[in-house]
Amino acid sequence: MAALSKSIPHNCYEIGHTWHPSCRVSFLQITGGALEESLKIYAPLYLIAAILRKRKLDYYLHKLLPEILQSASFLTANGALYMAFFCILRKILGKFYSWTPGFGAALPASYVAILIERKSRRGLLTIYMANLATETLFRMGVARGTITTLRNGEVLLFCITAAMYMFFFRCKDGLKGFTFSAL
Repeated sequence: MAALSKSIPHNCYEIGHTWHPSCRVSFLQITGGALEESLKIYAPLYLIAAILRKRKLDYYLHKLLPEILQSASFLTANGALYMAFFCILRKILGKFYSWTPGFGAALPASYVAILIERKSRRGLLTIYMANLATETLFRMGVARGTITTLRNGEVLLFCITAAMYMFFFRCKDGLKGFTFSAL
C-alpha cells in the first residue's frame, strides 16, 4: 500500500508527450490529430445512417453537419483533454503519483467530453464503454495473472455482460430513452 503513495520521478514530457517538450504544443497537436480521426469516423457513419434512414434534403442541409461536428467534438475532447489534465495534474501536484497519469487524467477528461455529446447518445455510449471497460479489466487480469485464462473467455464475458443488459432492459426503469429503443 505504501507504493501507491510514492511519486513517480518523471515529468509529463518524459511520460506523456515524448515527441515535444511543450505541454501546449503537444495539446494542440493531439487536438488536431484527434479531430482529424474523429471526423474520419463520424462523417461516414452519420452519412450512411442518414442514407439508410432515407432522410429528407432538409436534414442534409441543416442537421447533418452539426450532428457530425458535435460527435466529432466529443471524441476530440476526450483525447485532447486527457493530455491537458495529464499535464495540469502534473503541474498542480508537482510530480506524478500512481493514480494521476491514468485515472486522474481520464476521469475529468471523459466527464467533460460526455457532456459535449448529445443527450440522446449518452446512454448508448455508457453501455458501449461499460462493455469495453469489462473487457479491458478482464484482459488486464489475465495479463497480470490474477485471472486464469479461460478458453473463449472473451465470449463468456460478453455473454455475462449481455445478460446484465437484458436484466436492466427488463427492469421497469433500468434503461430509458434512446438506449431502450436501440436494444
